[in-house]
Amino acid sequence: MEGVKYIITATHREYAEEYTEFFYKYGVRNLMKIFATGSARDKTLSALGIERALKVVLSTVVSADVAEEINKGLIRETNITEHGNGFSLTLPLDGIGGASGKEYLLGDKPLIKKEKSHMEEKSKFVLLNVIADNGNVDLIMDAARDAGATGGTVIPAKGTGAEIAKIFGVVISEEKELIYIVAKREERDAIMKAVMEKAGKDSDAHAIVFSIPVEKVIGIKSLED
Repeated sequence: MEGVKYIITATHREYAEEYTEFFYKYGVRNLMKIFATGSARDKTLSALGIERALKVVLSTVVSADVAEEINKGLIRETNITEHGNGFSLTLPLDGIGGASGKEYLLGDKPLIKKEKSHMEEKSKFVLLNVIADNGNVDLIMDAARDAGATGGTVIPAKGTGAEIAKIFGVVISEEKELIYIVAKREERDAIMKAVMEKAGKDSDAHAIVFSIPVEKVIGIKSLED
């Protein structure tokens, strides 16, 4: 999706509040927190480069211009560049499930369209990110599997903006689940549509879903080259 970026930032848990305030300063509407203990045997944490220690992983979706300012601010205003303090990734967003999902993540601000990157044009796979209220994994995964998904990875998370975010006319729970689903690009739209139809605004899950292009998949036999 043109003009939208996904930022993932990981640091020591002791800096969680400091980094949360940093993102709010830059107008972030919805910041997801993952509190975790790093483990080389845990594939998700290992892929993020988190060691065996108390960590916090912060993720958010912002417009491209805001992402640029956040990246500059991270260098100027935080300790992210100091050795061992963590990392931050900026990834192109591939799509958002429905107008309600876009409004929740980005508000009404018009997007600045830019040329698609080489990755967005050529990637064979996508990482679908589903954010939903806690306790709805089965509902979401049943919908995704019916549309062609082979499986998913579930991470408990906490939505920091629930007290001010009223989506679809109801207050959304702070307790969240972040579900990663890797799929072939040609299956993306069907899976996103199925998840939004069965677990979207009219369900208890209140799910939103967006996708990120992936260059290569290793470890999922059905998707490997």
